[in-house]
Amino acid sequence: MKQYRPATFRDGLEVAQNLRDEDRAEVEGLGHSLLHIPYGVLISDHSTAFHLRDGSIVGVAGITPVEEGIGQIWMLCTSDIIKEPITFFRQSEKWMAEAQGDYRLLWNLADARNHVHHRLLKFLGFKALRTVPAGPNQLPYLEIVKLCA
Repeated sequence: MKQYRPATFRDGLEVAQNLRDEDRAEVEGLGHSLLHIPYGVLISDHSTAFHLRDGSIVGVAGITPVEEGIGQIWMLCTSDIIKEPITFFRQSEKWMAEAQGDYRLLWNLADARNHVHHRLLKFLGFKALRTVPAGPNQLPYLEIVKLCA
């Protein structure tokens, strides 16, 4: 059974209000407001809301097109992902298999301190290329990439 569906602006607001501390630090470290989350849902391809079996939203994700065949992938979660972590990882894998078909390359920056994201990104086939300073405070972020072709 799928535990994800197309995301709404409301889903983005719900996740923003209940964001994991590490995800909050990642967003704010890049100099973004938490209101960037529901906006990201609106402007992204494959905007998706992940939920638990009880229907509660545990994350939103999407891919923002950068240029033909290249997308900037993102995902932000609530702390409720720990309730069903294996299910969450497997559902993320299914979503990724569906979404990546429209791209030859996916990339983004991931906060070097967000270890849950590192495990998920590695599980989904992303590689960390290098650490780069990012955001207004020049915090360390990993440049991550996945070839989809």
